Parts: sequence; C-alpha cells; structure tokens
Amino acid sequence: MNFESVTNDDEYENCIQDARQIRSIDKSLFCPNFYYVFHAELEIHLNRYFIQRPREQWSLGFVDHNFLPPMYFLNVNLSTNQPYQIFRYPDHILKIVHNAKIKYCCRQCQYEWTTARGRAVFQAELPQENKYNILFAYLFTQICQKCLRDIEPCWYVDEATRVMKNICRILKENFYSNFQSSDDEDNYENQRLSVTKNSHQYNLCQACKNGSCFASNLQRKRKT
Repeated sequence: MNFESVTNDDEYENCIQDARQIRSIDKSLFCPNFYYVFHAELEIHLNRYFIQRPREQWSLGFVDHNFLPPMYFLNVNLSTNQPYQIFRYPDHILKIVHNAKIKYCCRQCQYEWTTARGRAVFQAELPQENKYNILFAYLFTQICQKCLRDIEPCWYVDEATRVMKNICRILKENFYSNFQSSDDEDNYENQRLSVTKNSHQYNLCQACKNGSCFASNLQRKRKT
C-alpha cells in the first residue's frame, strides 16, 4: 500500500470526503491494520475542522494502562446496556470508557474467542492555547483460558470505526459547543451482534482487574 503525504488543503479535504463515502464494513477490504482506522476516523470526524489551525488538531496516542489511573464506577448507573460512560477528573480531564465486540487470537496455542464486553478507555484534556491536544487510548487485553497468556485485542474494523466516530462526537460535544455536526455523524451505529454462549469470566478480563469493566463492578456491588 502506498502512503503519500497530502500536499495541500484541497487535497486533504478531498481525501476526507472520499473516506467518508466508504462504508464501515468495507474498510476491512483494504485496511491492513485496525490501528490505522482509529487514526483515520480521528481525521475524518474531528481534525478536518482544524485544517486552517493545525496547532488545534488532535493526535492519538496508544499507551499502557498503567499510564491511566484506575477507574471504579461508584455512584453511577452500572447498566450493562450502556455503550459507554463519561467521567471527569477534575473538570478539565475527560475520560471515556467504551464497549465493543472484540476478537482475541492467541498465537501461542491458537485459541480464539470473541467478547461482547471488549473495553477501551480514552482520556483527553480540555484544549488550551499553545498546548498540543492528545487523545490517549488503551485497548484492554484478555487472558487466554488455555495457556493463560495476556493477549492483545484484534478489533473488527467496523467496530473501531463505530467507537472512534462516537469518541469524536463526545469530544466535540464536551469541548466545542459551537460545532455543528453533519447528519452522518449524528447517526449512532449499533455494536456488532453477539451470540453469548458463556458468562463473563472476571478472572480472565484485564478490564475487570483494572476496575474498568461494568461486569467487575456489578460483581463487586453484589458482594458489598
């Protein structure tokens, strides 16, 4: 795949318009890495508004979960039907915990599984003058029940698209009150359908251990 730099504003806008015409389900046909989707959706749904103000554009950084403080959902609605939760600590730091259907593939023992309780956490600070805007992200791992290795997630391209589209909308709603979203950005896409065969295994879920999974907090509430 040939990655060439965009040389001018018109070309950049044309690239964004072309990308917006591609259905989420079709992006997997030519996208070799789901991480590309996270970065591309940030450009499509947020950074294109700052083409004339590059210092205000956002960068996406994937970090280790130790970089982000543990989260415990106390005194909030713990409904497992909620696709995401938004938190502030304090007012200038925005943290979003988002749910997704995710696949895991263990390269050691070849065991594969999917989960409807896949988790990602995003953190951003209120934009300030002369300060770069960085959206930090962590994609939670799970432990293979066969060999007990910690396994990185393999996101479905359409799920990565859906989540990042929603993250950009949340950032605009919380940080840029003067933004007018287009109709296609207001349409929230549903999570991939899942056929649940087994109950959630708390001991294999790193999000549960980190306190960032609704299931872990539901279990903890029942014990108290």
